[in-house]
Amino acid sequence: MNEKGFTINIAGVNFQCQSFSPKLQLNIHGSVRHYLFPEIVISPDYLLEYYVVEAIDLSGYQQVFIGEPEANETLNYKWYVYSGIGQVILKVDFTEHPKIRTIAAFITNDSSKVILQFVLKTETENPVIIDPLIHPLGSLLLLYLMQRKNGLLIHASAVAIDDRAFLFTGVSGIGKSTMARLWGECGAQILNDDRLVLRPIGDEIMVYNNPMPYYAQYPREGKLKAIFLLKQSPENYIKPLSGVLAYSRVLGNFIQQFYEKQMVKDHLGLVEQVLNKVKVFEVGFKPDHDIVEMIKKMKF
Repeated sequence: MNEKGFTINIAGVNFQCQSFSPKLQLNIHGSVRHYLFPEIVISPDYLLEYYVVEAIDLSGYQQVFIGEPEANETLNYKWYVYSGIGQVILKVDFTEHPKIRTIAAFITNDSSKVILQFVLKTETENPVIIDPLIHPLGSLLLLYLMQRKNGLLIHASAVAIDDRAFLFTGVSGIGKSTMARLWGECGAQILNDDRLVLRPIGDEIMVYNNPMPYYAQYPREGKLKAIFLLKQSPENYIKPLSGVLAYSRVLGNFIQQFYEKQMVKDHLGLVEQVLNKVKVFEVGFKPDHDIVEMIKKMKF
């Protein structure tokens, strides 16, 4: 156990993490290792406190979301979102994890402290080592905590080149990773090809990568200049979108499990703020480098 904890910085937001149980050790050598801040931050944005408990009682809370595998999916967990008075509770039940049965994170409105409770399956002499953003709880935590810092999460790939960043999004399998690869082959820096954070910072919309559950990467960011909605096509083309059409086409690609009216209002307002500053295009492409050159020549 790290008695003093440690701080990770994701998209400009500081998360101080600390285990308060000798049975639980936070792994700083996994997905978060390149996001570690070199010293303890005096006033972090969030304090994540980790505890081992015998049981988690949510009988006084209302379940508002449940995440279950689709018919063609094989997952070893189910996740839930509960609502309480002034609280959001995120819960994950594992079916096949060798050491963890359940995790719950308690997020309290107007507080920087997040309590994470772990129910272990068996007693062990050695501490259980976990990623501070253990999947899928980490994704849910980032979703709710980033929104409080004017941040959005989106399923997309993004690249940066010549002080400009471009984001590519669309339905699963449409070619987000392929587009990122094509840009990488042309000298661009790939920010991420799955999940990104967008935050308005000053006059810019910044796009950031974030720790991924199954591999480590270095923090990367860029000034977002355009969002491209991908379509597979026999020919390359770029078509500008604007107004309600652009808003409605992009909206569904943002990650959201918000249930309260104010949460939804804040989410929609942030999306609108992004689209007021970033141009949106539909892009049909075939997997060659010509589409990269077409986008490079565009004026923003």
